[in-house]
Amino acid sequence: METMVPVIEVTSEPPELARVPRHPAPEESGAGCALARKLDGFGPLTEPDRTALEQLRGYVRLVERHVVLVDQDRVADHALIVFSGFAARHKRRTSGRRQILAYLIPGDLCDRGALHGYPLAHAIETLTLCRIARIPRATYLDLLEHHPGIAVALQRARLAEEATAREWIANIGIRSGVERAAHLLCELLERLKSIGQASDGQFELPLTQVDLAEALGLSSVYMNRVLQALRRDGLIASQGRHLRILAPRRLRQLAEFEAGYL
Repeated sequence: METMVPVIEVTSEPPELARVPRHPAPEESGAGCALARKLDGFGPLTEPDRTALEQLRGYVRLVERHVVLVDQDRVADHALIVFSGFAARHKRRTSGRRQILAYLIPGDLCDRGALHGYPLAHAIETLTLCRIARIPRATYLDLLEHHPGIAVALQRARLAEEATAREWIANIGIRSGVERAAHLLCELLERLKSIGQASDGQFELPLTQVDLAEALGLSSVYMNRVLQALRRDGLIASQGRHLRILAPRRLRQLAEFEAGYL
């Protein structure tokens, strides 16, 4: 049976490690678009840019968990935007074993098929109940043509995505299981905070231990031991559906985490 991972709550500590400066994402009224918040962090958007992104809500549909949005080796004729929930890029062997290559959180966009028509070397699948927008290729290309600010911000976001992929490779290659988990928790906190979905160090993480294990190159049994070790060392403490990071600075030091790549 899958074990659900609860909400993460981080206690406040002294200022965080230095990072590459980015434009702060402004507060949005009402149910703001996570994509707009994310892109505004890579280059300020104009009001017409924001309006154009908000109009993409008309393409949003509710998608159940464990639905393959784009299969491996298939060409997508549309761009995908995650509006809510968690999805993932992954590779799966014929045996059924899966390696998660990246978590896709609200505001993340997958546009390779829409831009180039190349087949994906991996699959994209929802991990939780999600709200996903499928943007037709023609609509997406029109958006980039008429809103150069969005196009530039997306290019910078892709550079951050590539840097994150390199961090994940390093995480699996040179860190212990406990260090891998610590690094992932630090990264998710930063990513969710940048789109306004982490408040006072707390964010929702509706993933199973299997989802975490498959991202960190661990077995689900060992993943459970890793979480127990973090509790035993006084770095995290769980209560109900909440997990509190008791020592954020120690967790960052354990993971050697610096957020400049995000």
